[in-house]
Amino acid sequence: MRPRIVFRTHYQVDEPAYMEFLIKLCTSPVQSSYREVVAEKLAREITSRGRKLNVAAGGYAVDLAQGLDLITPNNTWSEKGHLVNLIADIEDGELENQLKLTLSEKLVHFRIFIEADGAAFLFIVRRLKGCESLTNSDLTWNSWAKDMFVEVYSDYLALTSNTADRVELRRDIERIGSRGYDGNTGSHKVFIHMQTLYRLGLLSRPEAAGTRSYQLPKQSESGKRGLEVLLDEVPDVISLERVIETHKWLELAVRVFQITPESYCKNTDEVSVDRTLTLITPPYHHVISTGVPLCSLSTLIESVQISLISRTSLFLSFDDALSLIVAAQKERPKEIRFHVDRRGQPAFIKLSDDILKIYAS
Repeated sequence: MRPRIVFRTHYQVDEPAYMEFLIKLCTSPVQSSYREVVAEKLAREITSRGRKLNVAAGGYAVDLAQGLDLITPNNTWSEKGHLVNLIADIEDGELENQLKLTLSEKLVHFRIFIEADGAAFLFIVRRLKGCESLTNSDLTWNSWAKDMFVEVYSDYLALTSNTADRVELRRDIERIGSRGYDGNTGSHKVFIHMQTLYRLGLLSRPEAAGTRSYQLPKQSESGKRGLEVLLDEVPDVISLERVIETHKWLELAVRVFQITPESYCKNTDEVSVDRTLTLITPPYHHVISTGVPLCSLSTLIESVQISLISRTSLFLSFDDALSLIVAAQKERPKEIRFHVDRRGQPAFIKLSDDILKIYAS
């Protein structure tokens, strides 16, 4: 079992928005590319916008994108890479404006990081609840990095029964626990987690452009801060695994970001096939237009979920969305086709040209 914490990181690539640049400007959905080529493209894009980023750091960004499951080992887009492409927008102008995330971008990054890095989030909120703030110090970052990886790996060691995984986790725990980190290694290891939580609005930085200092934001009107809600809802890695396996990340996000939906889409009988196709066809067409032959159902559903909650305050669960698509497929089986995974469950979707002509615009 893979611990949900990203390991290959660098302090220069601590901005989650850099992953948007990497997907939309530096990689392809269908054409593989060398790591060095992608790193150079990203370094050039960021540097042209006025911020320092060398090619070596760009290489770490490629590693981070793979760790977040945004790109494949061949550096083409994964299903989550397509999701980023559907949701994120990159415009010309000041880089700082690009680094600030819209609500839809916050949701897509929350979805990505909670799966790949959720255990690190839990560690951080538990520590910050005790001290409220964390001020820049190499000694502090090195100590945090050591404690974070040892604690997260230990949690997963207690959870997994796979022999190979247990051997590897024990080896990592012993290595990190005995050696620790020194110099600015801790900064490399910690900043991506802290800065992502800051960009999500779940941590604050008193001096955003100055000394690295993070703290829990002020109490909200409800009396609970977002990260405290996260810890209430997901107190341990077992709960984290359950949320991810059951596709309940949006339910969690709504509570963490304290979004109040204006309506809920619960009764699938009240949603027509026409309405379903109106929702899914535009993002489907966007994905297919990149040159891939099939569209991932999870990518399609999650893009619709994010668009609905961020633009219209309508909450649609993953299970209800899937039920809507399955119902539409049963009614129009020749125009809506599923491709199944190894377990025989629908995993990809193919829409007919006739549907695209009517609903794609």
